Amino acid sequence: MPRLDTTPQPAAASNPEPPIRHTVLSGEHGHWFEIGPEGGHVAHVHVIQCRSFAWIEEIAVHPAHRGRRLATRLLTAVIAEFGDQDLALSCSAFVSDTYWEPKRPGLNNEQLRAWYGRHGFHGDSGDARLIREASN
Repeated sequence: MPRLDTTPQPAAASNPEPPIRHTVLSGEHGHWFEIGPEGGHVAHVHVIQCRSFAWIEEIAVHPAHRGRRLATRLLTAVIAEFGDQDLALSCSAFVSDTYWEPKRPGLNNEQLRAWYGRHGFHGDSGDARLIREASN
């Protein structure tokens, strides 16, 4: 995986949004989308291409960069790329122990479920699995 940049970057209204980079990972049918400076990133999503659907493995945003709609931009890019097939995930809050310091939790499970719901995902209450049907 690419080197991770943990240096907070102030958001200026006049600056264009940083681009989303999409990399196809060899050998695992995986896709890596990231936002941040070249050679590093401050937000990412990992998607695994399965036979009949795509599985969103993880979405994470550096604590210093939260609240800037980076996860929404990433999820929108994933939906644009894989929207012709079902998307699925396990809605579960976590604290990234791999990527960034400080280790601070993001949204809790209830907040995550509502956030995914705004993007067309749904599932049975009490079940962490959520799905977004293909938009053929």
